[in-house]
Amino acid sequence: MSNAKGPLGQIGMAATTLYVSDVDQALNWYRDKFGLEPAMNGSDGHRYAAYLLGGAIVVLEPIEAALESAGPGAESTTVNLVVEDKPAVVRDALLARGVVCGSLVESPGFSSFLMRDLDGNRFYVTRPLSSQGAESVRRAIDEASTG
Repeated sequence: MSNAKGPLGQIGMAATTLYVSDVDQALNWYRDKFGLEPAMNGSDGHRYAAYLLGGAIVVLEPIEAALESAGPGAESTTVNLVVEDKPAVVRDALLARGVVCGSLVESPGFSSFLMRDLDGNRFYVTRPLSSQGAESVRRAIDEASTG
């Protein structure tokens, strides 16, 4: 998780920022489509909202806050969400709320699909199908929590 001997030193936390065209519109969309409420709202030169998703922090900021901005959906960032429910059930629920979702894909270890928010930010929704896939997720969580 962190390497105190490396140039970054001890890392206390990591968060992913997704840039949006309108924070208020994004907050409403995340509430209506994902059923999420921000864990924190604030301002530091620009307004932002932060969500706790599992063990990750995802921050929504306006595109003008980006140090190097790109157009909506032009970045290659993907937030990976390992879900407890079957991805087919999650996908159906999101589709019913009007979220655009990709096809359900099953590999030997995982069932997954891709979706995008209103600004084109990508979310990869997945769940292990096999004991090997579940073990790889458990190992990643254990390593992240013990650092």
